[in-house]
Amino acid sequence: MKVPFQRVFLVVLFVVFVGAGLFFLFRPFLSEITAERFAEIFPSWEEREREEVEETIEGIVREGDVSQRGELTREGIIKETNERRLRFEDNSLEENSLLNEIAEKKLDKMFEEGYFAHVSPDGVGVGDIAEEMGYKFLLIGDNLAKGNYRDDKDVVGDWMDSPGHRKNILDHRYREIGVAAKKGEFEDRDVWIAIQVFGMPTWACPEVDENLLTKVENKKAEAERMEERRERLKTEIDEVERGSEEHIEKVEEYNTLVREYNALVSSLGELIDEYNYQIELREECIRG
Repeated sequence: MKVPFQRVFLVVLFVVFVGAGLFFLFRPFLSEITAERFAEIFPSWEEREREEVEETIEGIVREGDVSQRGELTREGIIKETNERRLRFEDNSLEENSLLNEIAEKKLDKMFEEGYFAHVSPDGVGVGDIAEEMGYKFLLIGDNLAKGNYRDDKDVVGDWMDSPGHRKNILDHRYREIGVAAKKGEFEDRDVWIAIQVFGMPTWACPEVDENLLTKVENKKAEAERMEERRERLKTEIDEVERGSEEHIEKVEEYNTLVREYNALVSSLGELIDEYNYQIELREECIRG
């Protein structure tokens, strides 16, 4: 979101320079920004991040008896995934132990509650599990597979043959992976279920300096104090005889205050521009 501080600053400068003798025309703008509007302009980055969760897709189901078929392993699935990924991307996925735990927890939840989906009947998805377990992410996604598989290559091949699952595997924004695979009783029969969890950790993109917001708030408060002082001076000027020595002194004081206010507006605009620039860099990184 662009904040039109520079435009307002130019208007203020125009009024100051053209109306140097008409100091009473000067109008501040910062005092008109309400707390609600300020929060709208500067949402916390944590709120932005929570909006960036990868869209889920349906899991792959292969029908058939698995009792006489092969084994699925975490190590093999990660190996096969990275081999396919490196054919199209220049970076492989790093195994993350916490993502492994997240995948295991989701896998156990599906077996225990008897569902096969990205979101449980009570509305819990992989992102919710990741937040609960303390994995800090910008993007997160998962691939699911259930059914009759000969080996790790077989299940990864099924994922690669599905456009949505293939997109997750090849998405260059993901940096880390966790996997869980287990054969258990599901809908009154033994079946393999495998899960890949892909993560884009918070460190993968440039950080936003949240201290900038503190500085902006401090300067905003300072500007409000200057506005109160301006109002008092304006009242005092109106009450003294025009052209008197006291009148001239107060006008000079008022004009000095205007210049200080303009300098404050300028520095505030630079802080806001820097904050917005950092947000844009981070958002571009997330969008890929």
